[in-house]
Amino acid sequence: MEYIKRPTGQSRKQLGEIQKATHQIIQMVMRNGLDAVKKLTAQLDRYDGPLRVDLQLIEQCRDALSPQSRQALEQAAANIWKFHENQKQLLQDSQWPLSLGVTAGIRFSPVERVAVYVPGGRYPLPSTVLMGVIPAMVAGVDRIAILSPPRSETGIHPVVLGAIGMLGVQEVWAIGGAQGIAAMALGAGDMAPVDMIVGPGNAYVTEAKRYFYGKIGIDGLAGPSEVLILADQSASAEALAADLLAQAEHDPLASSMLVTVDRELATAVVAAVDRQLATLPTANVAAPAWRHNGVVAVGSMDEAIDYANAMAPEHLELAVAHPRAWLDRCRHYGAAFLGHQTCVAFGDFITGTNHILPTAGAARFSSGVWVGTFLKAMTHQQFTADALSDLAPHGIQMAEAEGLASHAQSMRCRQEVDHV
Repeated sequence: MEYIKRPTGQSRKQLGEIQKATHQIIQMVMRNGLDAVKKLTAQLDRYDGPLRVDLQLIEQCRDALSPQSRQALEQAAANIWKFHENQKQLLQDSQWPLSLGVTAGIRFSPVERVAVYVPGGRYPLPSTVLMGVIPAMVAGVDRIAILSPPRSETGIHPVVLGAIGMLGVQEVWAIGGAQGIAAMALGAGDMAPVDMIVGPGNAYVTEAKRYFYGKIGIDGLAGPSEVLILADQSASAEALAADLLAQAEHDPLASSMLVTVDRELATAVVAAVDRQLATLPTANVAAPAWRHNGVVAVGSMDEAIDYANAMAPEHLELAVAHPRAWLDRCRHYGAAFLGHQTCVAFGDFITGTNHILPTAGAARFSSGVWVGTFLKAMTHQQFTADALSDLAPHGIQMAEAEGLASHAQSMRCRQEVDHV
């Protein structure tokens, strides 16, 4: 392994400081409810307008979308609907015979109350509205609320409100940060609590989700966005540079890494990134991110795959001649993008797959948002008299071995009842 551009360390605010500040905000909301939320929103977001967004304003923003924006959002929404409806077909209520007289089954029931957090930092993100809301709708969630930090005179950015209006969501709150998560988890004023919160956010949002996990469900703990590109000599240096910068422009802490079996390609990509940065409108964000990221040359695709599996990236691009031949070897990733025509940016917006994905190595044990995020799997079972005579002796034996006398009696007494 050779570093053509070695990744460097990056300064991050200490986790302890973030935890302390987040917990202080949560305690304020616990003590003073909606009054604390209003105070924190005015203080942190410089917004003192109405916290609940008026439905008429949402409809106005929907109707004010340009024809091009409306068409793009509708195409994205159609693809997201189709992809997640296909997922739901995998999760059908079922029942099976297991042994003599025993049937067992599974049912899928939606979470009743969900909040979708839509970030409002550097960029408005109507795509995240679609990615969070549509799978919840497909799952059958009864109440969907949206939280987003106020960033304009309308509270939430008009294009974000336009996307919300297209989907028909009626409960929208111009609240962000840890105070928004706390308000939704606990309830505040006329804001009723929810059962689950999904969606990416900054470090304070993530820490607040961590704090409330167990009281409510969450999709995961989001960190800075990531891409890992594995490339061979068939890849285009200019395209790879654009892909790396597309990730870097999300956040100065974003991770954009290239691993390639072609040293000349690696050198060409570094030069292409520098050229593209010179004219990139978002270079103030992308350049700091690129400084701490790296380009690695390796001896074989086997070594590249090992690197990818160790990193477990949010986004994995296989920019190689035969991507399907390598995909099965890739064990840990949030979403994969196969071949030279496919890049992460398509998945961010229009493909239909979800862009709310695990980061910071969490792809080793978790998945991105999908329709199953909003469905609970509930099992059931039923015995006949034949099943009692067949299984009770074994169940009683196991209960007695564990010293659980009432468990044994619970099963034993079923044998003693004259079943009709």
